[in-house]
Amino acid sequence: MMPIKYNQELKQVENLKNSWKLKEALNILNDFDEEKVLTTLERFQFYVLKSSILEDLFFAKDALNYAELAYEESKEFETNSEIINVLILKSQILRGMLKPHKALEMINEAEEKLIDINQTPSQEFKMKKGYILYHKGTCYFNLGELNRCLRFVGEASKLAIEINDKKLIMHTTKWLGFAYGTKGESDHALEYQKRYLTQATELNDKQEIIGGHNTLGLAYTNKGDFKQAIDHLEKGLSLCHEINSWKTFIVSTSLFEAYLKSNSLEKAQQCHERMAVFVKQGTYEFNNLAYRLQEAALLKKKPHEASHSKAEKIFKEVADKETSFIEFKIFALVNLCDLYLIRLKDTNNLQELDKIQPYIDKISSIAENEEIYSLLTEIYSLQAKLRLVIFEFKEAQLLLTKALNIATTYGLNLLARRVEKEQAELSKNYLKWEKLRTSGGKISERMDLARVDEQIQILLQKRKYLRGISSS
Repeated sequence: MMPIKYNQELKQVENLKNSWKLKEALNILNDFDEEKVLTTLERFQFYVLKSSILEDLFFAKDALNYAELAYEESKEFETNSEIINVLILKSQILRGMLKPHKALEMINEAEEKLIDINQTPSQEFKMKKGYILYHKGTCYFNLGELNRCLRFVGEASKLAIEINDKKLIMHTTKWLGFAYGTKGESDHALEYQKRYLTQATELNDKQEIIGGHNTLGLAYTNKGDFKQAIDHLEKGLSLCHEINSWKTFIVSTSLFEAYLKSNSLEKAQQCHERMAVFVKQGTYEFNNLAYRLQEAALLKKKPHEASHSKAEKIFKEVADKETSFIEFKIFALVNLCDLYLIRLKDTNNLQELDKIQPYIDKISSIAENEEIYSLLTEIYSLQAKLRLVIFEFKEAQLLLTKALNIATTYGLNLLARRVEKEQAELSKNYLKWEKLRTSGGKISERMDLARVDEQIQILLQKRKYLRGISSS
């Protein structure tokens, strides 16, 4: 949201909000006497501030209600300046509620209001335009349109640099990193992620510094550089404890993931046990689901079938649960596919393959409904590899063509090149497949040639398909 000049009484609340003393700030607003005579500007400021604090505390519906009240008040002003602020706020809340189309509507309306101002571009005008372009870009990120995201966030970044708005520079840098990372351009993304941490440090914005360490921690985990990942995450966690940040659980989750992927299972278990405190203290569904999935991930790492069965039960519970945290459902569903593929390879029993299909269908449905095109591409690629295992070559080729079309359409350039490579590899290995088919090769051999394990690992690693970037 753009900066707002509050009156002296509300400025104290804003200072608390900026220090992330959110509950203290909200308590003051709750005690605020709304019955006393307030000017339209004071009512507007009260509603905006309360809305933004409620949003930070994850009370999205209440936040939206107060934003609506602020919107009604903003109609009383002679200029469009206040109404633009509220439209940006509403867009931000709606995006957090995973309603990107409505969020984009709000931003487009804000853009129209800005055009209506029709003035010689001033510093304030450029600032408003910069924030509108930035939020427009984040909406397109949520819609999976990464090229448009890069275009609008890039334009916002240039304006931010022109007017020397350091906070906007930092936010645009962060989102350029997210967008390039989602496109699969990890090295390019890493440049922005490093810059984001540097900018947050220069501003001494401790919440964003934590976000920067967490983002880099996740990036290095995915690269397999666990030493650097753990170093960043431990620094982020130390700062969380210092300021009692709400991001403590999220950074702990990232640290658990780094330990798990580096096979430091004892440290992962210790991290998991420390996080139990947060689950017992609060009632947040996010914390509880993340904790349960960690338990399942630890069980899955154990070589015993009994542990795998327990993990399967937890993954099914999360996959079947009605929840707004779609990333958790995706992670549970992918892990169920992986468990059945492990059994398929161990037992050579094709019935395990039949068990996988319903979960693949659910992932595909989520990817289509939520417009997560990178995930949809990867799922088509996985299905193509599974078709190869049962020697359905034409179907595999069709599925890879679908994967390529999606990747190309939505600007997933590196992913598109990987799918093209898979198509070429299928043609190159055709004689090998024919030999396996005629000799009745073992399922484990077919899975190796199709690189099924490699594909499922890609799906397991890509934890951040979803729009909301809660880690930063």
